[in-house]
Amino acid sequence: MLDDRSLEVELIAPSRWRAWLKPGCGFAVHIEETDKTYPAVITRVEGRVDPVSQTIKVFGEIQGDANDLMAGMSGRANIPPPK
Repeated sequence: MLDDRSLEVELIAPSRWRAWLKPGCGFAVHIEETDKTYPAVITRVEGRVDPVSQTIKVFGEIQGDANDLMAGMSGRANIPPPK
């Protein structure tokens, strides 16, 4: 969690996902501190690939009611690949 006002999340994804990971893709994020899963949507994908880890930064926004979230919380994203 980056900001508890806009409920923006930042995550790291494999760079090979860049081909199909686009703004508007829905996903779920499980926050460790609350032990709850929240729906989210990707808002932007960074164009730079980290050469060491072969990853990209992805940003998303939590959707719906999430009053129990605060900046600095962490968790795990579940992003289903396209069919």
